[in-house]
Amino acid sequence: MCVSMRLWPLLLALLVGALVASLSAAQEVPAAPGGAAAETGAGASRTDPVDGAVYRYIPAGSFTIGSPDDEAGRNPDESQHRVEITRAYWMAETEVTQGQWQAVMGANPSRHSNCGASCPVEQVNWFEAIDYANRLSRKAGLEECYQISGASATFKGPGCTGYRLPTEAEWEYAARAGGTQPWAGSDDPDAVAWIGANSGGTTQPVGAKQANAWGLRDMSGNVKEWCWDWYADYPSGSATDPTGPTGGTLRVARGGSFGGKAAATRSAVRGWQDPDDRLAAAGLRLVRTAD
Repeated sequence: MCVSMRLWPLLLALLVGALVASLSAAQEVPAAPGGAAAETGAGASRTDPVDGAVYRYIPAGSFTIGSPDDEAGRNPDESQHRVEITRAYWMAETEVTQGQWQAVMGANPSRHSNCGASCPVEQVNWFEAIDYANRLSRKAGLEECYQISGASATFKGPGCTGYRLPTEAEWEYAARAGGTQPWAGSDDPDAVAWIGANSGGTTQPVGAKQANAWGLRDMSGNVKEWCWDWYADYPSGSATDPTGPTGGTLRVARGGSFGGKAAATRSAVRGWQDPDDRLAAAGLRLVRTAD
């Protein structure tokens, strides 16, 4: 077929455009909760069809965990050191609610049940928290991240594709969202946290306070959030994808609660509890590895 010389530039442009589009479509993007492809900008959101929760995209990166020596209310176990997070992940915008827990577990254990379905679930112990994550993974047809046998549990690691608790480092990295403010996204605890001074002595519906730079809410206050790690002193040097010590007696719980002082809800504060404890001030927030 004879093609006019004047048409060759147009045909060449069309061919190049088609090739670029094909290459772009072939690029791998992180899997969003529920398995859908997702945007990769920090704080990008997706609503998970499995639990109905909004998840925010947390990019890989590095940060300084802990608090500076001059931060008001600082505790001795908040020693600063660099941490690198090599895998992006999705983190729930808010704590697991009473309604979400009820839908998966069939009961609501919360002491503050009169707060309502949109309030954080609490009075769940650490083992119940990881069981919830495994059940949600099964419901979604995903890999279960925990092997539970009686009073022991094994974590498959941050590469697991199912729902799980954040590691302590992932929790603080997400709470800081690239900033250095004492509270999650703010220098003013009242803007981001339900604490003893403003909560009326009870939990509050999730998501009512200001979000941090990555769209996460209630990282400070409302209820403490179970993490995977055993509690122990931080390592003396930098760390990459830390998951805590291999054993211990107490599990980390981060973020402080509705009944505490403002200083206890700072991003650097390291709470800890016996994994069997059921406290009206302790709940959870889930994550999923993105790639």
